[in-house]
Amino acid sequence: MSSPRPQADEDAIALLTSSPSLLAKVAAYVGTDADDRYVDWSAIATVAAEGPWSASDRAFLGICADLGGHDPDGRESTESFGARWEALDGLHQAMIASVLTASAQTKKAEERAVLERLGVTFPDPLPVGSRAVRVRLGPDVPAVTGDALGRERVGYRDGLSPAEIWLRGRGVWKMQAARVIDSQLFLIANSGLVRMVGTIDGITLHGERLAIIGRPLPSHPLVGQPDPLENGSQNPVAYGDLDDPSAGASDD
Repeated sequence: MSSPRPQADEDAIALLTSSPSLLAKVAAYVGTDADDRYVDWSAIATVAAEGPWSASDRAFLGICADLGGHDPDGRESTESFGARWEALDGLHQAMIASVLTASAQTKKAEERAVLERLGVTFPDPLPVGSRAVRVRLGPDVPAVTGDALGRERVGYRDGLSPAEIWLRGRGVWKMQAARVIDSQLFLIANSGLVRMVGTIDGITLHGERLAIIGRPLPSHPLVGQPDPLENGSQNPVAYGDLDDPSAGASDD
C-alpha cells in the first residue's frame, strides 16, 4: 500500500464514510480505532474492481482509493488523483466533495427505498431522549458565488420540497464539531417553526464551517411544530436535549 498524503487521506476517508451502505460492505478494510484511522486503499481498489458492484459503486470506490493514495500503475506521485486533489484550493475541494457526497446519499436513499419495498423497516429516531442541533434559516436569497455545496439559492420559502429544504439547511455553518457529532437529530427552522428534521450521520469540513451529512425525515413529528430549541439568540445555531425542555438551548 502506498503512503498517501495526510490531508488527501483524510478527505478520502470523509468521502468514503459519506456512503454508509458502501462502507458496511468494505468494513474489513477500514480501521475503527478513533486514534488511528486506517483504510487499506489498495484492498478497496481491488474489491471495487472484482466485486459485484454497479458501475457507480466502482467509480465511487475507485475515486476514494485513488484519492487516498492507491497507485496501481506506478505513476509519478505528482500525476496521482491525490496529488492533484491537494493542489486544489479548499473551495474546489469542497465543490467536488459535495457532488460525490450527494451522489452517495442519493444512492443510499435508493437502496433504502428498494429494501422498504421488500418489507425491511427503518424506524426513524424519536424526539424523546435525542440530542439535537438546530439551525435557523432566513428568507430565500441567492447563494454566494462559489457556494461550498453548489447551491444557487439559500434560505427558506414556502413550496420547497423536503430535499430542497435539507440542501439549504444542512450547511454551511459555524458549529462546534464535537457537539454536532454528539447529537442525533438536525433541525431546520424558520419563523419559529421546524421545517425539516434529519439524522446526523457525519460532517464535512468547509474551512471554518461545517455541513451535515445525514438523511432528511419529512414525516418526523417535530416537522411543523414550534422550534423546541428557540432561545432568543441571534445566533442561527443552537444545541439542546429534546428530552429536557426545561434545560433550554445553548448557542455557539
